[in-house]
Amino acid sequence: MNKAVAKKGSGFFMRLGNCWLLRVFSFNFFAWIDYISNRKKGGCQSVGENGTMIERRGNMDRSVASLLDRIHEQYERWRTGPPLDGVELARFFNAVGRTAAVIGLSDIAAEAERLIHRLNGQTERQWTAEEALMEMVPLLRCFYEAGEAASATIPSSHRQGPKAAILLCGNDPLFFAYVRGALQTVPWRFTTIPSLEQAAASMFRLSPDCIIVSVKEGEWENPDLTVLLERAGQRPYLPVVIVRRDEGKEGRLKGYELGADDVITTPAADELFVRVRRLIEKKRKIDDLVLIDELTGVYNRKYLPRVYARLRSDLERYGAPSCLALLDLDHFKQVNDRFGHLAGDAVLQKLAAFLRQHTRGVDTVVRFGGEEFVVWLAKTSKSEARAVLERLQRQFAAEKIEADGALLSCTFSAGLVECDEPDRPLDYWLRLADKALYAAKRGGGNRIEEAAREKSGSSDEAPSQASTDRRRWAIAIVDDDELVRMMIADLVRKLVNEQGRKADIYEFGDGLSFLESPFYQSGRQSVVILDRVMPKMDGLEVLNRLRQERKPYKVMLLTSRQDERDIAHALNRGADEYVTKPFKWFELEARLRRLLKELDE
Repeated sequence: MNKAVAKKGSGFFMRLGNCWLLRVFSFNFFAWIDYISNRKKGGCQSVGENGTMIERRGNMDRSVASLLDRIHEQYERWRTGPPLDGVELARFFNAVGRTAAVIGLSDIAAEAERLIHRLNGQTERQWTAEEALMEMVPLLRCFYEAGEAASATIPSSHRQGPKAAILLCGNDPLFFAYVRGALQTVPWRFTTIPSLEQAAASMFRLSPDCIIVSVKEGEWENPDLTVLLERAGQRPYLPVVIVRRDEGKEGRLKGYELGADDVITTPAADELFVRVRRLIEKKRKIDDLVLIDELTGVYNRKYLPRVYARLRSDLERYGAPSCLALLDLDHFKQVNDRFGHLAGDAVLQKLAAFLRQHTRGVDTVVRFGGEEFVVWLAKTSKSEARAVLERLQRQFAAEKIEADGALLSCTFSAGLVECDEPDRPLDYWLRLADKALYAAKRGGGNRIEEAAREKSGSSDEAPSQASTDRRRWAIAIVDDDELVRMMIADLVRKLVNEQGRKADIYEFGDGLSFLESPFYQSGRQSVVILDRVMPKMDGLEVLNRLRQERKPYKVMLLTSRQDERDIAHALNRGADEYVTKPFKWFELEARLRRLLKELDE
């Protein structure tokens, strides 16, 4: 709604008073009853308690906020009910359009009409709640950008900016769907977790660059919100933005008091983008200065070049070699699966503290990533380093780790290399240690393997490498849901470790980026896990392309539809496996295990 219309409407309402406004919403209420009565679950809440108007949300006109609340209510009915068909979705858009027209929101009414036309010919299609929500993203843009559409566009200069991972949490799916849709041209990766408790537990694992929390009126005292902000505050710097409905000063001060970095009333995408980007840039500057891993308290991998520079200097000046050991916890995935990720965090913290305590002051402990650690032993020969590592293995295996009431014991494997050539780059030594670690894992774990030196240009090296490549699986996960990709990747790693193999795991957020990737162009024999419904290109379209070009892929299709005809259709198109959401993880694991086995046949 432009400012002139808003100003004129405001004066008109003031002259007629609240009675006229309530009559409008009474008419609107019956329009909604007409729509809701066609739902099996039926029913519609009144405009507000005791017939009063719902309070204005942020800078939105109260009529816009009220209509948006009704859409939210309907989405929640869809989410807990059966799939809906195209006729029902069109009827919903028609009800929204009629309501918008009555209260003078012509842009919203026009968008609803356009969406109705888009649904022509799709009356038989079954829609999940999430699919319906993504379909109405253009409509949501009209709501959140009402009166400021001209300024709600993200400048093209920012679309190629730095990538960032954004965690969205809280129970406001409409706003989050709008944000993801409006910022789809920005190189940000979004993960949505409605539960504040789950978001707090997943924070270290997801490593977001910023957290956006939607807080409704009355949720300031939620203990899960307090825990989330406290955990974010434990990291060197992780910005948290609270998006709230109330616009009072008291709510804003409460958010800052709890530890938020910014507290804003439900904004349009351009404002949210600018404020979040500013915080991300600040985080990047701080991260460049921070060399300590926030979970374990030891150095992070950015510190490795400094360590190597010092030890290489010792080697050049005194001829004193050093030894690099790459350590990896054995069967760590099983700890996460059986006891949860908080127990996994406790194991990582225990190993880091143990390594610091049982190594010398001149040695360096670094968390390399995940459950891998680097122990760099200064002025130490290979035989001496092996003796140190064997002692550490025995002592750590005897340690008891308390996690969620259980006592755990763990072991680790290690790849060891002696750094005795100062002209070699750091990556050379890390590569050798990684190969030795892989050999230790393949040998059953709880082992120490010494690295074999690479022979440059050796003629007998190529066959060995080719043999390794044949035993190395390739898996592509194509799904627009970051959390789903992460969980499937964890499952793949579990299966790979069980088989004593190695795998290259590639993740893609949509079908188009997968088809344009070097991975696809290589045509390598692989397993492709493909989501049925994705932005830019439907999963079936990607499947058709794979089969038309005769790519050597084993394809597993994922979908939230459980219609047998739809499953048969996908299998006829060339899918090797078909798994429905929500997943039964044992079923997914069994089918994925079969496809991986077929890669070797």
